[in-house]
Amino acid sequence: MDESDFDEIIQSPRTLSNWSLDYLENIDTSKYPFPNTLWHIKPAKEIALKTSAMVIIGVLGIFLNSIILIILIKNRWMWTASNCLIGNLALTDLFTLICCPWFMLVRDFYQNYVLKNFGCRFEGFFQASFLLSSVCAILLVSYDRLAAAALTAEARITLKSAPRLIIASWVLATALSLPWALKRDYVERQWLDHLETFCMEDVAVLGIFWHFLLTLLVWVPLGLMVGTYGTIMWRLERSSRELSSRGGGQFVVRARGRALRITSLVLLAAVVCRIPYTTLIYWRHNNDDKINSVKGAYAVMWFVANYLMYLNCAINPLIYGFTNARFRKAMDRTPGIACFKFGSWCCIFTMFSRKQIQITDKNTEKIFVIGKSPKPRQKLSHVLKNILHINKDRVEFIVKADEVTTKPTKVTPIKTEQA
Repeated sequence: MDESDFDEIIQSPRTLSNWSLDYLENIDTSKYPFPNTLWHIKPAKEIALKTSAMVIIGVLGIFLNSIILIILIKNRWMWTASNCLIGNLALTDLFTLICCPWFMLVRDFYQNYVLKNFGCRFEGFFQASFLLSSVCAILLVSYDRLAAAALTAEARITLKSAPRLIIASWVLATALSLPWALKRDYVERQWLDHLETFCMEDVAVLGIFWHFLLTLLVWVPLGLMVGTYGTIMWRLERSSRELSSRGGGQFVVRARGRALRITSLVLLAAVVCRIPYTTLIYWRHNNDDKINSVKGAYAVMWFVANYLMYLNCAINPLIYGFTNARFRKAMDRTPGIACFKFGSWCCIFTMFSRKQIQITDKNTEKIFVIGKSPKPRQKLSHVLKNILHINKDRVEFIVKADEVTTKPTKVTPIKTEQA
């Protein structure tokens, strides 16, 4: 199609709005009016609504992630490998919520791409780097919990190796995000009545990388989390059955219940916040190569999918930090944040449950279960230590090596045991 053909169809706006990008590369667009409606910037009501929604999760996520980091910085006794991995996740989510949502809002509000060359080069790079770093942090936390529950001590992440793994995850995420900085270009196209600006991608390279990114952001973490927490639940269930057969296992049953609740939160958050991004990428890939193919429902889906990804960064501290008993204790002891009483709020339901147990157990006979016999050749010093430490609140049993029992033993305590 040459320019004379375009002169014949110039009077048909519907035809102009369906031009493909291949046609636009072969003509002088300065001779033709802009083929779509000019709106420049979205209505003030829509801007206010979207900005408010983003500010809510942005401020909330920055605040909660900062709380996690402040606790780790000011409490040296919290410096364990597991807590360092949780701190890395909080730091990654903090950077994501500070840098990325505002790029998304500016891009959504304006018809033209107003971020110029810098935004075109670094918008996608920052977003991909931080989101991939967050995925790596989640996988490290999941592996650490799996190793603690189901693997040997040698397989656990140590305090010495944790910083190395964290640095390696950041380097890997940055390297995988480089194509978004190298294969995008800022373009200006002059029409008869409008100067169009946009950020153009190298489809031959980034078309493949988008699906690769989708796999890393959605399917890899979701699949590994299902496998990890599924293994933890299987191990707890197996331990519970073994101990129950010997008259014990109450502690494991309670641990299994807590692990089930946390697992449900983790998987629900991953599915709700990440699956829409999958729909967006496949929708984008199957769109026609037309200049108006991303309007309407696609634009709504684009905002919702990105919003949910940032929402996941805001609720990660609640899932991985506030459900941790040590973090809750440290919240009420750390200067600067103790006034918020986060630990007390998180424990309200637990305290209520303890009171109920204490009331129902009052003036009742206690049952102590001996899970297994003590190890043979127990040192005399240990026996004496146990005898000397008997008090009103605890009765400890000293069983000889040849006295093996698996039956419950009834003991009337001197004082009602605190739940």
